[in-house]
Amino acid sequence: MRYFVLIPDGAAEKFERGTPLEKAKTENLDYLARKSFLGVARTIPHGLPPGSDIGTLSILGYDPYKFAKGRAPLELSAKGVDIPEKALVFRMNLVKVKDGVILDHSAGHIKDEEAKKIIEKLNLNLKDFLQSNKMKIFFGKSYRNYLLWEIDDEKKLNEYEKTPHIPPHDILGQKIEKFITPIKELRELTKLCEEILKSESNSANSVWFWGQGRKIVLPQFEKIYGKRAHLVSAVDILRGIGKLAGINVIDVPGITGYIDSNFEGKVDYILDNTKDGEIGIIHVEATDETGHEGDPEKKKYAIEIFDKRVLGRLLEKTKDENIKILVIPDHPTPCEIRTHSPEPVPFLIYPCICNNGKCFFCSKQRFTELSALSNGVFFDGRLVLKFFLSEKNR
Repeated sequence: MRYFVLIPDGAAEKFERGTPLEKAKTENLDYLARKSFLGVARTIPHGLPPGSDIGTLSILGYDPYKFAKGRAPLELSAKGVDIPEKALVFRMNLVKVKDGVILDHSAGHIKDEEAKKIIEKLNLNLKDFLQSNKMKIFFGKSYRNYLLWEIDDEKKLNEYEKTPHIPPHDILGQKIEKFITPIKELRELTKLCEEILKSESNSANSVWFWGQGRKIVLPQFEKIYGKRAHLVSAVDILRGIGKLAGINVIDVPGITGYIDSNFEGKVDYILDNTKDGEIGIIHVEATDETGHEGDPEKKKYAIEIFDKRVLGRLLEKTKDENIKILVIPDHPTPCEIRTHSPEPVPFLIYPCICNNGKCFFCSKQRFTELSALSNGVFFDGRLVLKFFLSEKNR
């Protein structure tokens, strides 16, 4: 038996009618719903910020209260960068700002080639400033880039680690003056970057620092579950968690983290690498990005892509196999608010625990927020994977 975990990032919204998930044509999700165990899970534990770092750690069974120390070090770990003990890593978004307002947290989903040139230009022009402050800028993917800052002063290190920073996608359309980093060195670096980016004709004209944290160590996934796992994702936060957990992170050509991604390639590479008794994890970011854009129609389209080109392809290529599938978003990203929310998410486990598709839990005709909620099954998100893999649930 092979196991597959599918994470349509941010696909869920509120528990109400008319969501993109409900409106989407999801032939494959609905086929599974009629034969699956449906429920609701809280992937964002109480009191923690709703982000993919928290949600993904929960889905993989890691307690975010213990292991979530900022998303940026998780993401930079995906690049194989050795993070010093006395250092902070910040996410450094390329953003579009006009009249003191963030218009776009992704600089128009800037292409990798263009973003890489900008990072190279910043490193070249800011060489003296970066060296004098023991800073390094790393290219990530598209608008997602990183600042590694070595800080020898332990008091200063601890203070800056705890300094609140707001993600740019949380304040779209708002004046940035009261949200910009309060750290003097980073405010100075922001101004320097803006001066350099003035001459650029692209959509990125500023940077935004957030998500900071120190080096993170995770227990090895295979030792916890007794199974080897493989992961495909275009997003560094997933890839970083995977590498730190000892999961085989697979490089797939043409994946972008948006609706123009190589979705078929994700499925094919997972199937090629995942052997009997192993776990294949497929993460799709497009469902989250379209939520941040506040576009319900585009998010519905992204969900339909996930259903047809990811889940549908997986089902077609494994139709003669005995498999198990878990589908679970990491958090909701409601189009109405254009950012993450901490509410629970729907999930399904195929096949149902009854194994015949005829019990109360698998009587639903569709996979939506409300259909999952109606079963009255509520899970701690940190325990879903354990239940999915358990001997009793076969």
